Parts: sequence; structure tokens; C-alpha cells
Amino acid sequence: MSAVEARRVRSILTALGLQSRSTQGLRLAQRGDPVISAISVKRPDLVGGLSEVADYYDGFVIDQWGVMHDGRTAYDGAPECFRRLTEMGKTIVVVTNSGKRADSNVERLAAMGFARDSYRSVISSGEVLWRHLDARIDPFFRALGRRCLLIGTGGDQSMVDGLAIELVDSVEHCDFILLAGMDDSRPADFYEHWLEYGSRRYMPLVCANPDLVRIVNGELRPGCGALAHRYELNGGPLRYIGKPYPDIYWACRREFQRAGARRILAIGDSLIHDVAGGAEAGFDTAFVLGGIHKPDFAGISGDTATIDQVVELARKEDVMPDWALPRLCW
Repeated sequence: MSAVEARRVRSILTALGLQSRSTQGLRLAQRGDPVISAISVKRPDLVGGLSEVADYYDGFVIDQWGVMHDGRTAYDGAPECFRRLTEMGKTIVVVTNSGKRADSNVERLAAMGFARDSYRSVISSGEVLWRHLDARIDPFFRALGRRCLLIGTGGDQSMVDGLAIELVDSVEHCDFILLAGMDDSRPADFYEHWLEYGSRRYMPLVCANPDLVRIVNGELRPGCGALAHRYELNGGPLRYIGKPYPDIYWACRREFQRAGARRILAIGDSLIHDVAGGAEAGFDTAFVLGGIHKPDFAGISGDTATIDQVVELARKEDVMPDWALPRLCW
């Protein structure tokens, strides 16, 4: 079990109220038996905006939801921050656990005020997945059949457009399940049925959005990653595409190599996705406090108290950011 997987398992079990002494041992099993963990002594620096750290880095991996926007509107100062970084010659790659293709995300960002020339590219989990399904070089994808039950948002089928895949309407007639988004218009028993049926028959599941939670109208709701983990606990085979898993960061590295960027900072609001994934990829990391963890900082004031809270949250996930900032701004 990798360090990233161990962190996710602990986080999910804690959320489900299943954390125990046995799961605490996952870190020690991964890291050996250190006398003092580096995580226990490291503290991130709190900064007011990226202007304080921009000179240290050539490239930036920036998360979407909870960092750039709330799903509908750009956060104050975020588009300006992109413009300032671009003017400094920095390379920005937007990385998102979106089951949609890259072009769909570019259109969304443009509608929110993020100029297309203010970043190099968007790498979505949906785009990485499409390339896997097209090439079928990876053994997992090479073994998949062609009949797919696609579960997405708003009827979007872009992640399979142009592929030799037949979409079917029921889990009983598919070769594999593609979970790309949550459709709140579907009844709950739809999800329960394919979770039970598919896992019982050892049917492959591809999760194109590993996020455990999502922000909907300012509220946190279960995400695709939570469903996928239930499928895994039921014994079903699956593959995660997206943060914090390696495929999406390999795509990031190719973009930075082409741009000649070597010192990279990964910015996100999820400790187990953005910070853990970025750190595992070898990047420095910055934790944005105003995203999915915003409720954890309610009523906390002062730099010392804020960092104390960051440290407490991060230690639970066995990962520590290098920087912390209230929101994405200059």
C-alpha cells in the first residue's frame, strides 16, 4: 500500500467512524518504525498571498473547485492572481478531479473570468481517462470490455466521445462502470443497485473523480470517491484516475518539462488529494484554508492559532503542506 493510499484509507475510515488502532498502523507499516516522524515537527508558513512565494517557483499546479471558484463563480482575486503569475513568466497548469474533458473545463473557466492565456493547460481526470481508454496500453484498461455504464453529471458523455465504446443503460449489460460525476437527479436506489450488483460480480469500476466530497451551493456532499471506496470495500475491482494518484501528476510533469519549469508548487484545498498528491509527486505544496476545510477554521483568529489548526488537521492525514494561505490571491 502506497503512502497516498494509506492516507486515503485512514481519512475515509475516520469519516465513517471506523478508525481504530489497527488503521493507525498504516503509516508505520509504510514508513518503517521511525523514532520521530518529520511530520510531527514540521510547521508550514502562513502567507497572505502568492506574491510572497512566487519568486521561489517556476511552475504552479492549481486546483479548481474550492481554490479558483465555487463551481459557479470565481473567488475574488483568483483571476487576478493568474494574470500576475503569467506576467512574471510562470507556468500554470490547472489540475482538477473533473470527469469532464479538458475543453469543457477551459470553457467553464473562461465563463468565470479566467483568461485562456493566463495558464498553460487544464489537465482533468476525465482527459487523462480518455487517453487511457483510447490507447489501452495500461494493462487495467487493456483488459476492459467495450460496453460501458457511464455515470456522469448532466448527461455529459465527452469522456467517451470518439472512442470505440458502446454505452449501455444498465449495470446488467455492461463490461465495466465509468463513474465520472454525481447526478443528483437520479434516485438513491440507482447508486445502491450498481454498487451491490457490480461489486458482487467483480465488475471493473473506473472512478474519474476521486474526491470524497464536493461543494454544492456552498454545502459539502458525498463525492464520487466516497462511492468508489464503498465499491472497493465490497470487493469490486477499481482504478482511480485523478488526484492524489500518479497518472494525473505524470501528465503535469510533461507540461512543465515542455515549458522548462523545474521548481513546482502544488496548490489546493484538500489535504488528502491536493497536498498529499502534490507531495507524493515531489512538488512543494500550499494548503488553501477557504475551501472544503473552511468550517474547520471558523472562529479561529491570529496566525499562530491558524497554523496550529493546520498542523492538527494535517497530522491526522500524515501529510504537511509547506505553505498555508487563506485563499488564492496575489
